[in-house]
Amino acid sequence: MEQEELLRTDSVIAFRAEHPETIKDWERQLAKDECTPDLHFCYHALEDYPNLIARLDVAEYRPDFAINAHIVHARFQEQFLDDGHTGPMALEHANNELLKIYGALNEKEPVGRAAILKSLQ
Repeated sequence: MEQEELLRTDSVIAFRAEHPETIKDWERQLAKDECTPDLHFCYHALEDYPNLIARLDVAEYRPDFAINAHIVHARFQEQFLDDGHTGPMALEHANNELLKIYGALNEKEPVGRAAILKSLQ
């Protein structure tokens, strides 16, 4: 899988480097299934995307992908809040954007991936 397909964008990599303890906490939360609601959403929403899960499992990257998705999801929420949306609406829009990414990455043929991946850069 490409770096972008694993959600390893420059901003995600930078966040991981700047906040290693936070990442370790999220890894522990995932391992114990005691996640915050947003991290829970990012991880468990993957269940609706079997092709994506299969590729992540082959790469042994599902928990790390969910953490990367959580970082991207938080950035989406910030963007929607900055655009003037209320907290619940910003969350809903962020959820929808993340699901679009999951859907594009789930495709067997990478038709829709290019636009999604380009938007992450």
